[in-house]
Amino acid sequence: MPDNRFSLYLDCFTFGGPPRRIFYAVILEGVFLLGLFSFTSEGLLDTSVVPQFTKVLTVAAVVTGLGAYLISRSAAKDSFSPILHTDFVPGLIAAGYLLLGGSATGIGFLLHTWVYQTPLAPTNQEIWVGLCIGVIFGFLILFYFDRYEIDAPDDYYQFEEASEGVIKAKEFLEKTELPPIDLTGRYKALEESMQETADVLRKAKTQDGARLAQDVEACLDDLHGRPEPSKHLIAGDSQSPNQQELKDRRQELKSVIKRIKKIANHG
Repeated sequence: MPDNRFSLYLDCFTFGGPPRRIFYAVILEGVFLLGLFSFTSEGLLDTSVVPQFTKVLTVAAVVTGLGAYLISRSAAKDSFSPILHTDFVPGLIAAGYLLLGGSATGIGFLLHTWVYQTPLAPTNQEIWVGLCIGVIFGFLILFYFDRYEIDAPDDYYQFEEASEGVIKAKEFLEKTELPPIDLTGRYKALEESMQETADVLRKAKTQDGARLAQDVEACLDDLHGRPEPSKHLIAGDSQSPNQQELKDRRQELKSVIKRIKKIANHG
């Protein structure tokens, strides 16, 4: 996988937050868990501190696992990244944080066995308890990121309005039977809405959102310098143009508007 693709996915995993802060979150939330649970030299956890400890921990794991998904979905919805607005991505990200919590818990168990020279083979109860703690740990890491590291973009309402203008203008140009010479005002409205959309997208916190802003501006710059007949072949006419260059510009604009719709929840 190319480095830039990995960087893009890592950026989405942290919702635009600094990836290095994952390490801080693991340390801080790990210390919190150390203070929350009672540990002994004989085992990783003293399961007698609370009656029916394992059942209570199982319920806590189920609740926090669901909480991780809800946090992930909320953070994705507030983002200007088209990738994060894909239906299954928030669930994958939540699962990634839970896996991270489980891995950190496993490392903690190995360190515990090394320090106290306890048996390396855990019991079935220890495995289950470890999995539950891993889920809670993953939730706490994601909660930390959502609370302290993720900056939701401003002016989302403005983006909704601007993107709606883009979509409505594009749909009108596709359906109208008026000749291009009579559509100057309509193309101007499309370009103005695209400019407003690009202005808001520049505030995106994620690489994917910033890239969309650049692509919107590129399409806008291309439309600015064209006469109405060429604009009509790119943004309006339902028939595909014959020239390959115009076909490419048409496809680029179509892709950009599809990504805008995904963020604005218009489709």
